[in-house]
Amino acid sequence: MQSRSDSVGFAWKPGFLRQAPLVAFLGLLGFAVCCVGLGTILYESDGKEVSTWPRASSTVSVSVVLSLIIAIANLCLSVALGQGYAISWWLQALKGAEFRKLVFDLEVRSGLSAILGENMAIDKFVIATVVSLVVSILDGPLIQKASVITPKTYVYPDQRVTAYISNASLPGNFSGYGGMSLTTTLLTPLFSNVSRAYSNRDDIILPLDGCGTNSTCDFTLSAPGFDVNCTESSVPYNFTHLGSADPNNNNITTFNVSFAFGGLTSEVGRYNSINTTSWYKTDGACIGSITKRECVLSLATVRYSVSISNGITTLQNWQLGQNDTIEITKFPPPPKWGGSAGNGWILNKEGYESMLGGIHSVLRGLYESSVNLKLVSMGVVNFYLTTTGQASSNYLTSDVSTYSGCTMTWEDPTADIINTVYNLMFRSAIAYSNSNASAVVPQQLPALETRVANAYQSHYKFLGITIGCMILQALAISYLLLGWHRLGRQVSLSALEIARALEAPLLQNGSSNNTIGDHLSSLRPIKLRYGEILPESTFASSCDNRPGQQFQPGLAKPSHQDITSEAELSHFLATHEKGYDRDSLQERPVLGFREEGQVGDIRPNVLY
Repeated sequence: MQSRSDSVGFAWKPGFLRQAPLVAFLGLLGFAVCCVGLGTILYESDGKEVSTWPRASSTVSVSVVLSLIIAIANLCLSVALGQGYAISWWLQALKGAEFRKLVFDLEVRSGLSAILGENMAIDKFVIATVVSLVVSILDGPLIQKASVITPKTYVYPDQRVTAYISNASLPGNFSGYGGMSLTTTLLTPLFSNVSRAYSNRDDIILPLDGCGTNSTCDFTLSAPGFDVNCTESSVPYNFTHLGSADPNNNNITTFNVSFAFGGLTSEVGRYNSINTTSWYKTDGACIGSITKRECVLSLATVRYSVSISNGITTLQNWQLGQNDTIEITKFPPPPKWGGSAGNGWILNKEGYESMLGGIHSVLRGLYESSVNLKLVSMGVVNFYLTTTGQASSNYLTSDVSTYSGCTMTWEDPTADIINTVYNLMFRSAIAYSNSNASAVVPQQLPALETRVANAYQSHYKFLGITIGCMILQALAISYLLLGWHRLGRQVSLSALEIARALEAPLLQNGSSNNTIGDHLSSLRPIKLRYGEILPESTFASSCDNRPGQQFQPGLAKPSHQDITSEAELSHFLATHEKGYDRDSLQERPVLGFREEGQVGDIRPNVLY
């Protein structure tokens, strides 16, 4: 048996720096870093697109990042709180406290259910526990409210788009067929598709590159259209001067829309323009003036202001006085009879075909109409009302009580007519370009792109509330740490360290002031078992009973090299405890921890 040297003692060394709770300080520092991280994430993500944050190639949800940072902050505070509990408990033990109070403070740190027990007391342990519990519950939901996803409009003014549409004039046989007459009787197949799409209000699809998904691109392009030149005049009327017996003075036309196919001057030429004339009575009086608006629509290259959203094109409405003309189309002189081509028309063996005849025919069908009031000598009403065309009803502005009377009124249809012409011509340009894609020269155009996308919006008040709650917890932890300098060693609330302080025999060898980790280092190889402690006589024979050797509790802790037998291990185990000795052990068995060979199975129904 090797001799044992005396245990090495450890001095009690208080001090601010020597006993500084570094783990708690690091936990509080980590919490502070997390607070900075929360603010940085909210600042950097505020107003950014969800699909591109932090990078378009690799996106991460802000809520996930915030949750992760909050979890780390809670972990840091939990670590600091654990050391704060230990320091405060041992300081309380140094000052002296009731055993009941010390037990309660140990229990309450594990759960608030301890306040329901008989040892309940209101102290800083309870306050710190309640604050920590409340903060851990609230900080997660609160920080989630600090960043929400809302739609946001982004404007990009310097975008470039490519439109696949020709700005050249349409072919001379594009829209109408007249047989042996210049009057259009049928639409060409290509233009009939355009007319049907307009009637059905089908979406306009312009072939375009450069406008992103979920974006709206506004730009101006050039394409075939019309130069619009309108003049306005007035025609006086007086219903009181009508005479029923005079066929030349017994009626007044109060509303009329008509169209003429062909130019007014030799410069423009025939069949490359459309003329429209609108009469409309705007005054409800029986004596006044009817407005007459005449417009000449001449073939030209014009600017179309368009807006494309998700591939669907919308034309900007034309307004009276608006001039979008780039250049009026010039044609060669018309051929003599028997020629093959003219200004906006083609003559072949099948008959006459025209560029604008089909458009002229569609406009007549949509808008050509008339309203006439005729004076009669007898009848239920004052005037006999005759109408033609749907527009006479579409642009009527007076109520039904004025019908068949001289107080009926209408509004100007001109803007709608021109917008219809623009729409038909734009659709025609797209249709013709699609059918002759190889001949189209793409237009590179500047565009204003507006995109509505989901974006992060930060609410910093919730960040402030969250950080405020966690700062309150940090203050509670700091309160627990106060007085650490009075301790003489690093302490913990390990059950074994408290057991050593309560003089548990197994833990009494060695210094009582070293850290519990160092104290237990030499005990780690020992295999312990919990059970019924066997009488000494049952295992004494297995010990090395060399002369002069006996079991002596309380001797100095041997080194690992000194532990050579079960007899030597017995120096770490109590051979007597309060309330029993070797004699009483044989009368009433005891349960406890002992080295494995000194413990037996627990016997049911035996009083211990």
